[in-house]
Formats: sequence, structure tokens, C-alpha cells
Amino acid sequence: MGRAKKASEPQVTASNEAIAVAPPVEEAMSATVPDRVVVFWLGGERYALPLSAVQEIQQIVEPRPVPDASPALVGMIDVRGVVVPVIELRELLGLAPTEHGIDTPMVLAWVRGHLTALIVDEVDDVAELSPESLQPPSPMYALADRMIGIFRSGDDLVIILDPEKLVSEALAASARPVASGGEAG
Repeated sequence: MGRAKKASEPQVTASNEAIAVAPPVEEAMSATVPDRVVVFWLGGERYALPLSAVQEIQQIVEPRPVPDASPALVGMIDVRGVVVPVIELRELLGLAPTEHGIDTPMVLAWVRGHLTALIVDEVDDVAELSPESLQPPSPMYALADRMIGIFRSGDDLVIILDPEKLVSEALAASARPVASGGEAG
């Protein structure tokens, strides 16, 4: 099933520059099957988010700590005048913590109407899906309530996370506009 590429579709490059992608979609992601996803690595496993929820991908910047925050909330950054919570996705998924380096990527995604930076190990690619390739999550998975489904990519299985269910309302709502300040990245 071929599809004509639109001018606004992401261009995946080997450079260290941010990758601009599609703007957020207003409808709930769990109600629809995404046709494309951003695939990334966490703890040696492949996960994905719907491309329509991803704003951009950039290298990590030093977040400003937030006192008494959830363990998943590592701090806040300023992205073009908007305070964006930086969330350790490993913590949300119950994976062991790891050190972040200068090449650690952040996926800036729209979660519950708020821009949120999700720290991942490595961004892989954008994958196209067909509705037939997606299998619903089994209730046996601990993450089943935060998943859209699973698809096969080569010999790997990729878990598609539902950004609307992945991050709590309290974490997502911690983003607030900033009166002044610089840009992140």
C-alpha cells in the first residue's frame, strides 16, 4: 500500500540536528490505529510512539530539577518559551536506570495536550504500519493498559505505547508557558 509522501513528513537524517515531524493530532490515539510510528530503543528492546504525537527529536539538554517531583520527572526545560517536563521513560516502564550522555535523545511528544520530553536510549526510525500488522496487547502484559498494540519489524516485536495513557495527567500538566527565557537545544 503505497502512499505519496507529503512535504510535512519527517526527514530522518544521520545528523545531530533535531528532526521536525508532524504536529499533534487532537483525537485520542488509543481510538485509532497509527499508520506510522517513531521507533526507539529502551533497555535493549524496541518501542514506538505514533508519529502524529511526536513533535520533534533532539539531543538531551540539562533539565532544571523540580523539588519533590515524581521519580520519573527528572526536571524541566524551556523549549521555545514553553516549560516542558522531562520524563525518564525507563522509570515509567519499570526499567533499570542508565546514565545519559550528550548523544542521549529526547522525543518531544504531545501527551494529553502538553508537550513532554521523553528520554529514550536511541531513536531508530519511522516505520509504516498497516492495520493488519498491528496486534492488540494481551492483558497478560504489565503494560497492556498503556499500549496501542504490537507489530513485527523484521525479527523483532515492537511495542507501540499510547502517549495518552503512558504519562499521568499530573506529569503531563506540569508544562506551563514561560514569560521569558531561551530555547532548548
